Amino acid sequence: MRAGEPDKEDVPPPGESLTAKLFRSARGAGRAPAGAKASGQWREAALLAGLIAMGPVLTIAGAQMLAVQERGQAERLEAQLAPRLARRASAEQARDLLSPVISRATLGATFEALARGLPKDASVVRAERGADGTLQLALRTPDPDALRAALRRVPALSGLREVGQQRSDAAMIVLLQGAGT
Repeated sequence: MRAGEPDKEDVPPPGESLTAKLFRSARGAGRAPAGAKASGQWREAALLAGLIAMGPVLTIAGAQMLAVQERGQAERLEAQLAPRLARRASAEQARDLLSPVISRATLGATFEALARGLPKDASVVRAERGADGTLQLALRTPDPDALRAALRRVPALSGLREVGQQRSDAAMIVLLQGAGT
């Protein structure tokens, strides 16, 4: 062996192919007389065609077996995950139910906005927030028009609408209802 020169040894010729070995063994197993040589070739061709056709058939059968196994495993995983998914769904439902309550200002913040916006001669008779989040106020004032004008200037109370008035001793009680803050 010299550097830069190819090896002198010859590469051995390729061996007999698998198909040739298969045909040779098939010929040897069923030795036919010389006159039946043509039928042997048909048999070899049919055997080769059968082997070629078996590839896709076995592939499809194997794929179907794997698909059945994977479906079974997916069903087992779904059964294991069902409690988790149910807990997650109930948590999301609770979050959806609580989000309006959490996002709305507290009654204390509403009172602060009301205290800033009420005229000096007005006072709160009753304040209530319903289960649906509706704010109901009863405000005592000698001048309902001045009260309405003052409340319109407070953005936090812009969702309140007047639903009625009642006369009391020397003043009017204005009933308001709405989203408020």
